[in-house]
Amino acid sequence: MQVDRPITIASIFFVVLLVAFFFVAPEYNNFKSLRTELGQKRAEFNAQHEYYASIDRTYFDLQSRVDDVKKVDDALPQDPAMGRLVYSLQKYASESGLIVRDMAVSKAASRNNQALSNNVKEIIFSMDLMGNYSSLGNFIVSLEKSSRIFDITNISFSSAQGSTLGNFSVQVKTYSY
Repeated sequence: MQVDRPITIASIFFVVLLVAFFFVAPEYNNFKSLRTELGQKRAEFNAQHEYYASIDRTYFDLQSRVDDVKKVDDALPQDPAMGRLVYSLQKYASESGLIVRDMAVSKAASRNNQALSNNVKEIIFSMDLMGNYSSLGNFIVSLEKSSRIFDITNISFSSAQGSTLGNFSVQVKTYSY
């Protein structure tokens, strides 16, 4: 029996096409979709890697600036620590040559100010001091040099006739979280 060569070639070609269509094409499509998915996963991984790398850089940058962050925390602390504040103000006054006669503290709610966020609270000290004018100047300079933020909002003074000492009423504002 002799096989017709063109029919055999056509039959083999047809079988190869059927195998390719039913077996190879679906696997190839599956392969293409898996390659696309792999590309997306790689892009997601690279984006996450860059994100975590930027967080890592920021963390190490902050760690290298611990002293600067500490200065900011000292200038605007979370806890007002009223005892330390009163002690600091009394210390600055006595080092400047002033005598603290009276001190009153009031906490004020922060105003809707662009410079202050809603979390920042104002603490106002009203102080009655006694001393000479240069001592008052030294007191103001020591408040300015302090790491804590102090704003002098009001100063009034009077002096007794014939005396070199004056009575000063000073209102000092500071801030905390």
